[in-house]
Amino acid sequence: MDIHVSNLPFKLTEDELKALFEKHGKVESVQIILNHKTRQNKGFGFVKMPNKAEAGTAIYRLNGFEIMDRKLKVSESKPKEEEVKKAYNWKANIKKKGSVVSFDGQPKKPVKGKHKKRRGHGRGTTY
Repeated sequence: MDIHVSNLPFKLTEDELKALFEKHGKVESVQIILNHKTRQNKGFGFVKMPNKAEAGTAIYRLNGFEIMDRKLKVSESKPKEEEVKKAYNWKANIKKKGSVVSFDGQPKKPVKGKHKKRRGHGRGTTY
């Protein structure tokens, strides 16, 4: 079970966090998230424990636990939901010829010959 630990002290190491969680059961891995530029921890991390019962007791006992004058916030890690980005499709937004929708929602065919073409409009020329 993955556990999310936040509000970590910035001087806390992965070994110290692992020792804190090993009091409550077997720890598979510990990862503290670092800032890429400064290489300082961001104040949160993840702990992976194979046994769900031990992970549940660790969450219960360590949530609100004070270490280096900071209270830890410990909870079950939820997987990140991926956003599905829709690409803008300009072809889909073009109205199809021959489909005119009236106010009542019923499609009607356009009447030919009603609209008079204006010469020179649309190509940068005016008359």
